[in-house]
Amino acid sequence: MTEDLYVLPASYGQQRLWLLEQIDPDTPLYNEAVGLRLRGPLDTAALTAAMSEVVARHEVLRSVLELEGAEVVQVVREAEPLALPVHEADSHELALAQARELAAVPFDLGRGPLVRCRLTRTGPDDHLFTVVVHHAVADGWSLGVLLAELTALYAEAVRGTDLSTVLPELAVQYADFAAWQKERLDTGELDGQLDHWRERLAGVAQPALPTDRVPAAAPERGTVQAPLRLPAAMVRQLRAVAGDTGDVTPFMVALAAYAVVLARWTRSPDVVVGLPFAGRGQEELESLVGFFVNTVPVRVDLSADPEFTAVLGQVRGRCVDAYGNADVPFELLVETLKLPRRSGRTPLTQTMLAVNNTWLPDRAEAAGVTIEPTTLLQERAHFEITVDLDGDGDELTGAVVLQADLFTQETADLLARSVTAVLRGAAMAPGTKVSALPCPLADERAAAREEAETAPVTSTRPAGAAQAPRSATEIMLARLWTEVLERDTVGVHEEFYAAGGNSLRAVRVVMRAREQGVELPMERVLGEHTIRELAELL
Repeated sequence: MTEDLYVLPASYGQQRLWLLEQIDPDTPLYNEAVGLRLRGPLDTAALTAAMSEVVARHEVLRSVLELEGAEVVQVVREAEPLALPVHEADSHELALAQARELAAVPFDLGRGPLVRCRLTRTGPDDHLFTVVVHHAVADGWSLGVLLAELTALYAEAVRGTDLSTVLPELAVQYADFAAWQKERLDTGELDGQLDHWRERLAGVAQPALPTDRVPAAAPERGTVQAPLRLPAAMVRQLRAVAGDTGDVTPFMVALAAYAVVLARWTRSPDVVVGLPFAGRGQEELESLVGFFVNTVPVRVDLSADPEFTAVLGQVRGRCVDAYGNADVPFELLVETLKLPRRSGRTPLTQTMLAVNNTWLPDRAEAAGVTIEPTTLLQERAHFEITVDLDGDGDELTGAVVLQADLFTQETADLLARSVTAVLRGAAMAPGTKVSALPCPLADERAAAREEAETAPVTSTRPAGAAQAPRSATEIMLARLWTEVLERDTVGVHEEFYAAGGNSLRAVRVVMRAREQGVELPMERVLGEHTIRELAELL
């Protein structure tokens, strides 16, 4: 086994993914994968050396995540030369199918390695190089960094250059970012941003999306998808109309239309959509491989039934504010706001809208080899609904992606039609109120389905939170809670998070119980619960 070199802090993003892996182990949900079609006379030894140098440069690519005491840490291992045997396939299509199979193989975050590669020859001068990494060590931007470095290093490897001299030494490593992130939080540097989110998200509603199916206890995360195209003429017209409120981007136009659809469909005017934020505000982070991307919530208030132009202005302001306060990690935001948690659902928002969510070029050249990247899409959904778009000027194209465990293909088609219909109606009459815009999804489903989980649940717990345990199981759980929560006593009707718990402490409860021979359901422990509620499941 490779020697461990350092034990370093994990970032908040890595901690969140580690926790999610405890809930749903052996899943490829957080794998990132790219296939590089290599056309031309390939020097396999040079490619192997180039990829080995990339892994040696970026410590995070040879790291694993472990629980050390009460903290999740990165353990950096010694660099070793990459082994890259050449596989054979009869066609590029077959090689792609095999690459997708490789991309669907889960990683073990504690064992590693968290990057794997395969080279497949499909012809004398035609190869597919597959790179799969876990999201805990790389994001979409990282794949672009990886490709740029691999291209430069391969060209020099063919010439016989010492690869350690080709690229400038990295000023920082990913672990430096994780330590800096923790320092900013510990010293109160981000208190102003936390105050912003407390104010912006005060009293936020969390209506459940009107699903077609009852949520499964263990969702498979398969998807149903529908293509989505927002024509340039409509987007351009709405950007011009909204000019008085400042520069409105095509992305903001798409977000405004999507927010209207969500409000009409859920019959809730309080809409929160997650946006991906690159998280690389410092220049020295731009050239790093790592997990920097953060989820930023944008809350849109449609309670006054505003005109669409007013929605555009509000969305612009909310986006500017959100990106100006995007350094707060999403998991910390959830913990700080003490938002309700439910098994199988992302707190705060169940939907994301992303534009230009890739940093891969269409093609590259290196030492006579043409490199054509292909994203190996994973047919699995991180959110209940994701709108994934790519921009070409004012035109946006992409797809709506819904969890197949929850939604039908018909709903996916209606959702895509509705976003386009809202946009078309607003482009024809920008002063139209939200309630009057055409929305097939809301109009066709209004009488067919009742909303799920729209009203807050009134607590029926007995008065006196410090009521004593009444069984051996409750006594055992009470002891675990007092230990993990660092309290003298904990009542059987106290809710875990309200009593000072968080996700990491919940995992510690499970692990301490396991040491005592008791297996607690991880998903249930990570949700809202009391000692009595948890004991009744055992």
